[in-house]
Amino acid sequence: FFNNFNQKNNYFIKGAVTKKINTLSQYYELFNSVKNEDAIGEASPTYLYNHKCPEIINKYLPNLKIIISLRQPAQRAYSNYLHSIRSGREPIKNFEKAIKEEEERIKNNWNPLYHYKNQGLYFNQLNRYYKIFSPENIHIIIFEEFIKNPQKTTKEIFNFLNVDSSFNINYKAVKNKSGIPKGVLGWIVQKARFYNIMPKIELSKYLPEKIILLLFNLIYRKPHKLNEELKNHLTNTYFREDIIKLEKLIRKDLHMWL
Repeated sequence: FFNNFNQKNNYFIKGAVTKKINTLSQYYELFNSVKNEDAIGEASPTYLYNHKCPEIINKYLPNLKIIISLRQPAQRAYSNYLHSIRSGREPIKNFEKAIKEEEERIKNNWNPLYHYKNQGLYFNQLNRYYKIFSPENIHIIIFEEFIKNPQKTTKEIFNFLNVDSSFNINYKAVKNKSGIPKGVLGWIVQKARFYNIMPKIELSKYLPEKIILLLFNLIYRKPHKLNEELKNHLTNTYFREDIIKLEKLIRKDLHMWL
């Protein structure tokens, strides 16, 4: 989604950072190519869950605008799990079992990548931001609403950023699609992801969409969708109370999640 922004239209958003950032000056170097854009920014899925981030952001970039995308928490957890499977980082081949192992993993200081359930408890995470930043500078995207009507959602984002809301985006492009590795080629790609030696190449710049789809189908098989009964069970067991509190905080109707 964010890769569709470009400098020609007066927006600059930095995508996934592939090198480790140790200093503030290194962070600012990410924006060396910025010229006369009306709005600049960057995106990371880790800023919401990390409890230190709001204070750090406020310390160094106090007047920015914040965009937060939220997905139905059980679905988010399953998507997170599938990406861990795809990269060979998840040894448990059963999603529900991985959820049940989470608290033990947290006690043993496992990486937040494996906090499938806790990352979906959004209320406290957003509350940290609302305590520090003005609600007028926080824009919430509901993932399901974006999928249903991407044009409406992106126009709202552009208006929030005070940039040209008539700019057209290619909504057909799918980034970071999940899949279960298969065969020898799938195993090779999985190991390359695991050891972080996967080359960062934007294939869409060089290959037709049909060829990219063919390559994807050679490497991956389509994962099973999250069972509706399991989704409801996880939602009612872990997320219901949090969703109800979140509704009041962000003033959005989240009944579709329940």
